[in-house]
Amino acid sequence: MTFDGTQRVIGKGAQAKVLLYKGFAYKVYKESYPAEWIAFEKEQQKAVNKAGLCPVKYYDTDDPHIIKMDLVEGDQLEKSIPAAPEQGFLLLARAFRFVHNADAVDTTIPPFYDTAGNVLTDEEKLQMLPIVERLCKKYKSSICHLDMHFLNIMIPANTPLIADKINYTIIDWMNTRVAPPVFDYARTYVIFDEFAKEAVEFYKAAVWPDVLAHGISDEDFSDAVKVCAAIRSHEK
Repeated sequence: MTFDGTQRVIGKGAQAKVLLYKGFAYKVYKESYPAEWIAFEKEQQKAVNKAGLCPVKYYDTDDPHIIKMDLVEGDQLEKSIPAAPEQGFLLLARAFRFVHNADAVDTTIPPFYDTAGNVLTDEEKLQMLPIVERLCKKYKSSICHLDMHFLNIMIPANTPLIADKINYTIIDWMNTRVAPPVFDYARTYVIFDEFAKEAVEFYKAAVWPDVLAHGISDEDFSDAVKVCAAIRSHEK
């Protein structure tokens, strides 16, 4: 695919940059990034579209390393956090509830148990997979985003942040799996602990009522954090 020079970079990550071009967003991956992973990401997006979790549709291009996407207007939630941190964390908690309440019947999203060991060493698998198996048997599974943070929630630009009223769109569903919500809450805990330790207690205060509503014990949450931290260590 060839751009005509009018494209503009609106986002950048470790493996891809996002361009605004003729009213659409284009995710342009490095050539070294496996094309089959990109194809998997597109299938994930179709599944979350079907579940009603995200209206953004992905489209094929003539380049397997470029995805055309509906443009999400607005700003990342992170931009509003300095002015309204409490409301930002409450909106994060609301986003978790929205995802976990979605209909997972007949979804093509893979189970977390089937993929959790993909990046782990053999020694880590011996330690972590029994935890995954135990928690998956103990708690009911739902769709989980597994990368829920302020950069992956879009809100309208220049809008006062009121957690229970503002519209939002959750993006970046590559990691989504069917799993007990304890892993979703634990994964975000690991991300905050890595990048913003001062936010951890604010995060726990916002989501802990929902964690308790799921019947999740402190011990099980800690075990889920161990699993998510081990997986996260291979993503850096």
